[in-house]
Amino acid sequence: MSRATLIVNPRAGSRRDLATLIPAMIRVLEAQGIVAGFVETTGPNTAASLAANALSEGADTVVACGGDGTVHEVLQGVVGTSAALGVVPIGTANALARNLGLSPDPRRAISQLAGASIARIPVGRVEYSASNDGSELQSRCFAVLAGAGPDGALVYSLLAGKAALGRTAYYAHAARLFMTRPFPPFRISYRSTGSDSWQEDRAVNAMCARVGDLGGLFSKLTHGSSLYSTSLRLSYLRPPGRLSLPSWFVSGQLGIHSRNPWLRTIEVDEFRCEPIGEAANVHAQVDGEWIGRLPISVRLIPDALSFLIPTSVPSR
Repeated sequence: MSRATLIVNPRAGSRRDLATLIPAMIRVLEAQGIVAGFVETTGPNTAASLAANALSEGADTVVACGGDGTVHEVLQGVVGTSAALGVVPIGTANALARNLGLSPDPRRAISQLAGASIARIPVGRVEYSASNDGSELQSRCFAVLAGAGPDGALVYSLLAGKAALGRTAYYAHAARLFMTRPFPPFRISYRSTGSDSWQEDRAVNAMCARVGDLGGLFSKLTHGSSLYSTSLRLSYLRPPGRLSLPSWFVSGQLGIHSRNPWLRTIEVDEFRCEPIGEAANVHAQVDGEWIGRLPISVRLIPDALSFLIPTSVPSR
């Protein structure tokens, strides 16, 4: 890292100390001989273009300062380039930073990044429809999680009030939604790692995580997932949701996922989720951002991103 730009989400985590925090972080980098500056996002979906602009102006490193949503946006502007991406947690949800072993204190986290190593990693890519008739396809890359079903419905339900919910209220809302709302089944098709043939099943939930600990209520659901994996770890629940969803959380907390008759966890190269019937209304999300309704398709992009990894974290 020789020239870094911090992309700062001023609304992340409702912090009130950014006026002193950001200059302090800049000074940490400059003390290591790194030329550093920062820009602030001005609203949703602005971080990707800010990251791309920083690279065009000569930055070799972009640091996303915010939560997982901010990282997700910055990722879109960096993936596929030779530039490195770093993360400083100042948001509400910081699953990626936590799995990287970064300190929750932004000042300590930026110090960790100043001496970090660079690892080239694969990232997931979701293709989805941006129109009701499915004619307008878009795609996003992700570093934490993609899912369809209850987690997509949760993100959709919180679109208007996400910033107002504290962590406890968020988990309470999630638990209430998962335990009380009926979720329609959808078709899931997947190609297992190394296989040329597709398998098909019915599911009420599908989740593909790139980190092993989502935190809080979801901390035990994605054990075994890794940023470095060269395959996608797909977990899905068979219907009925009123039984499979509660059992998923219980078996996760007890560490007995393998005994859950409704849960399947497999390594795949790609998978698709499609609605069953015209009335199906199944939401999808990526890195905690709502992207619409099914269908979606997901695959892995190899050697896609240079990532700053603290030296205290094993590279594999």
